[in-house]
Amino acid sequence: MCESNVYLRDDEGEKLVMEDAVFVENVGGLIKVTDILGNHREFAGKLEEVTFLEHRIVISA
Repeated sequence: MCESNVYLRDDEGEKLVMEDAVFVENVGGLIKVTDILGNHREFAGKLEEVTFLEHRIVISA
């Protein structure tokens, strides 16, 4: 499958904040992430990396 885990990166490291993400978009300066069930979360920060082979999305806080 193509789902990814979303990590929030800060000075203390990375924290898993969402699993099974299937859609990412920029909405009004926020990063909105939607999972396979249609649940979504919004994060203030910057999209740092997307690694398709490792199914990882990293957002910096």
